[in-house]
This record gives sequence, structure tokens and C-alpha cells, in this order.
Amino acid sequence: MTQPDQQALYARIAALEAQNRALEEEKRHYQWLAESTTDLISRHARDGSFLYASQAARALLGYEPEELLGVSAYQLFHPDDLSDLLNKSPRVYYRDGFYQHTYRFRAKAGHYVWFETTSRTRRDPHTGELLDILCVSRDVGLRKAGEAQARRHQEQIAHANRLAITGELASNIAHELNQPLGAIANYVSGALLKVNNTPTLPVSELTLPLTRIDEQVQRLAERLRHIRSFVRKGSTQVSAISLSKTINAACQLCEWQFQQAGLQIIVELPSVLPRVHADPVALEQVLINLLLNALEASRHITTAKQVLLSAEHSDTRQVSFSVSDQGAGVAEHQQTAIFEPFHTTRNEGLGMGLAISRSLMETMGGSLSLAEPLPPSKGLFCGACFVGTLRSEEILTRTTGHTL
Repeated sequence: MTQPDQQALYARIAALEAQNRALEEEKRHYQWLAESTTDLISRHARDGSFLYASQAARALLGYEPEELLGVSAYQLFHPDDLSDLLNKSPRVYYRDGFYQHTYRFRAKAGHYVWFETTSRTRRDPHTGELLDILCVSRDVGLRKAGEAQARRHQEQIAHANRLAITGELASNIAHELNQPLGAIANYVSGALLKVNNTPTLPVSELTLPLTRIDEQVQRLAERLRHIRSFVRKGSTQVSAISLSKTINAACQLCEWQFQQAGLQIIVELPSVLPRVHADPVALEQVLINLLLNALEASRHITTAKQVLLSAEHSDTRQVSFSVSDQGAGVAEHQQTAIFEPFHTTRNEGLGMGLAISRSLMETMGGSLSLAEPLPPSKGLFCGACFVGTLRSEEILTRTTGHTL
């Protein structure tokens, strides 16, 4: 080998050694970053087993990093959360190999820690075969506790709102209870009169009045159950429910108030309406809040005679409902603040009804908004119009209407 070739070789070796030293330094730097962070950095095989775990495993889970090597992470998931991950539940964000998941992970002491993990899968560029999974996990227990506390506060505020609504509807409730009680009194008086006039009257002659009394007792019990369930404390439990039944129940509670004010509730519902994902008590509370707001907006408008409550299947995944009145509408400068707590246009109002209603709708996976008002030339209901949306379950057909 000539001297110039040797010099070139030595220079090449020196350059490679310098490159190796730089790579080693970079490796140590990244390793220091991984070992210093309070988040757990881990790498997993396709079966979920740990290939690497950073030092944060000790503080977060009580495991030495070496103890986790070879252990499948799936074995340490809470069973309910593992099902969400494997089935790609809507609670797990997934896009092009990128996951974000909040779940419970079992610590060495046996308790569960709330983790939020961001994952990225790595695949062979030629075959697409999964090579490994890189995860960054952080403890979000304090955040989850804060969210739970916020939910409890929301439930307490919503319960206070329901109690306030019940007080507002006291005359309506008294009217509803008086009707079956009055009927029972009439049937009892008639039966007693028959017995007094004809002491030897066969028992079979009392079958009809006793049957009618029983029917009224059942009606009274049903109304009391409805009122009791409405004012009870409890968390929001979302399930597939009938929107039509909930609308009718809300209208029934408000009907007497509207009659006293000389207003009608016009209900326009499709003949076939899909079930919606909601809590029946929370949804009824939202509808009553909107109906009572419409009542107050219309009460002092001489031309206001009706409030419209309608629903439609807006697309394959959601149902929308709206409450429209013939009042003065919402002033433009108030439209942005109308859903804020304690904002009210009524002297005796608390300003919590709409704020609570929107919060409840969002808790149920829906929304509540103020729609653009119609000009007077476009229809009867040109006052305020509030629109709610909920996730639907099925598909509907044509529309029918009726008046309460």
C-alpha cells in the first residue's frame, strides 16, 4: 500500500472513530433524557411485552425497569380498558399507527394508576410487518380526580337546578296530583252512596268504581314516581333512550304552566324517531329549562301564542331537537354570553339554566346552541330558537305533528 493510500485510510479511520464518538455521545444524551424524564418511556414487541422501560417505572409503578422486561403490558391493563384498546373504542384515539389512550395500569403493589399513553407503531417499510411499539406514558391520576370532582360539582348544581325547576312547576304538579285525587274522591263518594242506599247491594256492583279507583291510584303513583326520579340525586348515565317519550314527559310537566299563560306547546316529531344516547332525567331537565325560558320570553308578548318543540334526524349519526318561541328573541350583544353561568335577562332568574343545560348536553356527547333567528317574514317562530343534538341509534322516516 502506498503512503498516500495509508494516509487516506488513517484519515478515514479517524473520521469513523470521531463519528462513532459523536454517536455514542448522542446515544448517552438521549439515554439521559429517557432516564431523567418523569414520564415512562417504553418499547414493546408486537405481543405487548416490554423490550425496554425507563427509570420512571420505579416511581410510577414500583417496578425496577428490569422487572418489566419480557412482561406483556396487556397483562397489567385494567380488563375494561384493555377491551377498549383491542376493540379500538371511540375512547381510544387512533390514526395511521398513532394511538392516544387513557387507561388504568396495575402497579407492583396491586393498585391501578391512571395512565395517558401516546404510542407509535414501527413497521417494516417493505412488508408492513409490525416491528415494535414506542410508548410515552404519564400519570394523570390528579387530572382524573379533578375531572371526577368537577363531575360531582356539576351533578350537585344540576340537582339544585332540578329542585328549582320543581319549585317553579309546583302549581303544575299540584294540578296533576289533584286530578286523580279528585277522581278517586268522586268514585269513592259514588260507591258509598250506592252502599248506603242499598245495604244488600251485591259486591259485584262495586267492581266498576273500584276498578276506576285503582286506575287513578296507578296514575297517581306513576306521576309521583316521575317527580321523584326527576328530583333525585344521581350521576348522568347515558344509554339509548326514546327521545319522543322524554319530550312528552317534559311537556307534561310544563303543560299547566303554559295553559295558565294562554300558550300552547306545539310538538312536531317524525313518525319514526331513532333512539338517542342520553340520560333521560338530564335530557328532560334540558327540555324543561328550554320550555320554561320560551314561556318567560313569550309571556308578555301579546302576539305570542305558541312554542314549537320539534325534532329531526339530521344525519345518520345524530338527532337534533329545537325549541322555538314567538318572543322578542335574544339581543345580539347578549348572544355570546347567554350560556355563561349567572347570565340572565330576568330580574328573578339565577342565570344557571342554559349553562347547566349546555353542560349536560356535552356530558351526554351532544351539544346545545342558539340558532340564527328567523326574520318575521319567514315564519311564526321568529323569537329565540335553541337547538340540541344527540348521537342517534337508528334511521327515521316521515314527520307528523300534534298540539299539547
